[in-house]
Amino acid sequence: MDTELLLTFLTVAKSGGISAAARSLHRSQPAITERLQKLSQMVGEPLTMRHGRGIQLTPAGEALLSTAQRMRDVIDEFEDIMLRRQRLQSGVLRIVATNTVANYFLPERLVSFQRQFPDIELQLRGGVIDWSSIALSDWDLYFLEGGLDLEGLPSYYSVTPWLDDEIMTIFPEGHSLLQQAELTLENLLPYPLIWREPGSGIRRSVEKAFQEARLTPRQSIEVTGVEAVGAAVDAGLGIGFVTAAALRCRKDWRVVARRLPAPLGIQWTLYMARPQPAYQSHTIRAFLEFLDTGTVHLQQAGV
Repeated sequence: MDTELLLTFLTVAKSGGISAAARSLHRSQPAITERLQKLSQMVGEPLTMRHGRGIQLTPAGEALLSTAQRMRDVIDEFEDIMLRRQRLQSGVLRIVATNTVANYFLPERLVSFQRQFPDIELQLRGGVIDWSSIALSDWDLYFLEGGLDLEGLPSYYSVTPWLDDEIMTIFPEGHSLLQQAELTLENLLPYPLIWREPGSGIRRSVEKAFQEARLTPRQSIEVTGVEAVGAAVDAGLGIGFVTAAALRCRKDWRVVARRLPAPLGIQWTLYMARPQPAYQSHTIRAFLEFLDTGTVHLQQAGV
């Protein structure tokens, strides 16, 4: 079924004649007549008849009129939806992120994006530890910590670096090691250490640093999430490792940070899994463009 035939019939019916419909549709009168004839052939009987200088509908035309109008309404609705999405007046952005990214890297950016595009609905699932429990097809963007592998990602997605950060070693205030002018990872071995959960990118990066130094640290206390590490160190339970972004946000923690191993510390990278350009919605594309500019501004502000 050619929808143009129905829509032409509707225009003819509403305008009351071939000539008026041709002007409205910017088509020639023979083109309009041909469309009406094709539709009449499909129905099997005439849809219009001459009436004075115009036309009137036959019973078959009257029966088809409401269907043609519904078709017009559906197309108008479709065009409105597409236009609103293109103008970012509607749409949904669905993001999955690890605990650290969701708590310390995305909030400021999401707030700024929503201020610019208030009609976009944001859905964020943070604190993901077990990625196998995530239905990847239900989400748009995935933010990962360095060292994490994301299995089952659709073939049209690519994983690219997003932000660089560093992992700081934090001590309770007054810890005996803080009296030393220079510290190494080896100095930490006799003391209790606070570890993130096994799936944490921070933990993997710290373990790699110990391995490269040929050291075997104590597996003292294991907690889930950056907040738990900071709280445990604050309480004096041991020495922990957190991202520098968390320290900038949590100035209430009574901890002292050091860059170990000196002088460069532990550098790590955050990654983003995104659909390739051909598969990006208007909303995803706008958010990625926003990240490219907004992230620079936030970094300049020290966020």
